Amino acid sequence: MTAKKRSTQKTSRLAQFLTVGGVILLAVVVLALKDHPQTQIMDSSALPEAQLERALSAGIPTLAFFHSNNCEQCLIMIKTVEQVFPEFASSIALVDVNVYDPNNEPLLRKVRLQYIPTLIFFDRKGQGKIHVGVMQPDVLHQQLNDLVGEQ
Repeated sequence: MTAKKRSTQKTSRLAQFLTVGGVILLAVVVLALKDHPQTQIMDSSALPEAQLERALSAGIPTLAFFHSNNCEQCLIMIKTVEQVFPEFASSIALVDVNVYDPNNEPLLRKVRLQYIPTLIFFDRKGQGKIHVGVMQPDVLHQQLNDLVGEQ
């Protein structure tokens, strides 16, 4: 066998090895991110309006939670969301909106927010179901279950 043929075979095997390795790496990354859709879409440093737009554009079920950090009912709902939502964090995006943050005013106008706390449950198609006021943990759990189950 000539030196040129050996060199071509080594290059060909290296290319095959790199291709197979790349495919395996890509598969691992896709599988790792598959169960966490909002990690791909949600950027916690982005404004809630941008977070909501990204999640809805990607067809991810989303809970938009509008509240303040000082109303009694809002504080109850903050605790309830903190208690219930983690179970759904891999399949539902959470958009947390403090209504007293001036940066959120365009979003508040867009959704025509009138009362707090308000929860809007967006399905994969972007259709929203609104709940105003305190929600019991078991009711929130059922709403999020329903949201995950909707196709």
